[in-house]
Amino acid sequence: MLGITIRASLPARPFWQLVDLASSLFEREPSIAKLGYAPHLTLARYDQIDPARLVAGLDAFDRVQPMTLVFDRICVFDVEPLVLWLSPRQHPELLDVHARLHAIIGEQHGDPHYLPGVWRPHCTIASAVLPDRKAAARRFAEEPIEPLTLTFDSVDALEWPPVAQIATRALHN
Repeated sequence: MLGITIRASLPARPFWQLVDLASSLFEREPSIAKLGYAPHLTLARYDQIDPARLVAGLDAFDRVQPMTLVFDRICVFDVEPLVLWLSPRQHPELLDVHARLHAIIGEQHGDPHYLPGVWRPHCTIASAVLPDRKAAARRFAEEPIEPLTLTFDSVDALEWPPVAQIATRALHN
C-alpha cells in the first residue's frame, strides 16, 4: 500500500491514551501502536502507484502551514474488521489541500474512499476490533469524549506495511 499522510510530530499524549484504551478493550494486539508511526490522517491511498507520482503530490502542500485540528468524537467504519477513529471538526484548509493533492496525482488509481467529495478525515485509534467486541466498540464510540487537539506539521509519502517514508516535507509557519 502507498499513500500520503499528514502527521503530528509533537507528543500527543491524549491521542495515545485513547489508542491504548481502545486497543486494550477491543483488540488482540495494539494495531495502531504496532505501526510505530505518529498520529496521522491518510489523505490518499493506492494499491499501486509510481512513488515519483506520490512525491510530486507533495507539491500540494507548498505554502501550507501546520494544521491544528480538534477531534471531538469517536466514530466507526463498519468494515471487517471494525475500525474506531477520531473525527475532527470541520477544517476548510484540510479539504482544500486534499483536493489539490488529488488534482496533482490524479484520481484514477486512488482508493475511492479517499477521493475528494467522499473522503472522511479521520485519525484511526483501533483498526482491528475483534468480532466479539464489535457491539461494545460501537457503544464506546457513542460515548462523549473530551476534545483533543493535534497539530499536523509534516506531510509524508509512504509505503506500508511496514511504514516506510518515501519522502517527507515539513509544513512551515
